[in-house]
Amino acid sequence: MMMIRSLRLRVHPSLYISSFSTLSSSSSSAAAVQADRTIKEGPRNNWTKDEIKHVYDSPVLDLLYHGAQVHRHAHNFREVQQCTLLSVKTGGCSEDCSYCPQSSRYNTGLKAQKMMGKDAVLEAAEKAKEAGSTRFCMGAAWRDTVGRKTNFKQILEYVKEIRGMGMEVCCTLGMIEKQQAVELKEAGLTAYNHNLDTSREFYPNIITTRSYDERLETLKFVREAGINVCSGGIIGLGEAEEDRVGLLHTLATLPEHPESVPINALLAVKGTPLEDQKPVEIWEMIRMIATARIVMPKAMVRLSAGRVRFSMSEQALCFLAGANSIFTGEKLLTTPNNDFDADQMMFKVLGLTPKAPDFDQKATSFEAERCEQEATAS
Repeated sequence: MMMIRSLRLRVHPSLYISSFSTLSSSSSSAAAVQADRTIKEGPRNNWTKDEIKHVYDSPVLDLLYHGAQVHRHAHNFREVQQCTLLSVKTGGCSEDCSYCPQSSRYNTGLKAQKMMGKDAVLEAAEKAKEAGSTRFCMGAAWRDTVGRKTNFKQILEYVKEIRGMGMEVCCTLGMIEKQQAVELKEAGLTAYNHNLDTSREFYPNIITTRSYDERLETLKFVREAGINVCSGGIIGLGEAEEDRVGLLHTLATLPEHPESVPINALLAVKGTPLEDQKPVEIWEMIRMIATARIVMPKAMVRLSAGRVRFSMSEQALCFLAGANSIFTGEKLLTTPNNDFDADQMMFKVLGLTPKAPDFDQKATSFEAERCEQEATAS
């Protein structure tokens, strides 16, 4: 019988390494490449839309893994900030935001209310603190603060009192003027929320009563006053994926990244023009959260409206992808939110730890100029 001997080929180890590198390089997703760059170089503001789109289009498992890598590099990965959002002035808004039940243009069954009094607001803040929230956010259904001197003075008083409780304080009051931003800063405001909602291109399909540039101007005034910027958007409005990329591109190419980026999933409300929009799927949230984490590594990425639709395991994927903040409490302005006990159970099961308040705000050119003027005068 003829015996056949196996033929052994001896290959130099360097060829194995070269072949592996080539395979690894050719199979690396944009999420992997850009996450590695972010970890090595830190935040940057020169992102192109194509770069962000390639990250967004990466396989979901890659986005989860590499979003988690950046998150662990830039943050305490198990720390999650608990925030509470209170509507201090509900309904009657003159704007036509297609998603909002507080617009006076839509019949949603929501009645306009007067601004809440001091005692009620402070009581809500105390309860939020006792429940574990370290940031208290106040929202008013206004287009802007022009001509609202009395109400604005009340807001300033609320900010001072709540900051005195040892909590971060955030407001969302619509468009504000430069001087009002300065007054909010002096009152102790930690952050100002003013979402861009969607891309510049899709924006006119959702809102016609306020321009995209007006929103950006408000963010500019907030930044110049030395207040942290909180700005994100909503998905599920009927936008294309290019619009989601466009939103992230606008935020990631601001002169400074927002300290906070809320990612909201539309909760369609009957009576609004978007009442028939289908619910956002968890994979869409993961794509947004992980991409935001990779392109804006130091931002607090907030798993915001729409969280009530997701199970604990689905929320766990969002935290893994890079989310590190949630809103707690029974409502988000006027829409339902997750149950307090369920959130406490989630923290326990997932091993999440509450994030302490952070009052470390950077000095701005505005503050530097003012200090210089005071020094010169003396």
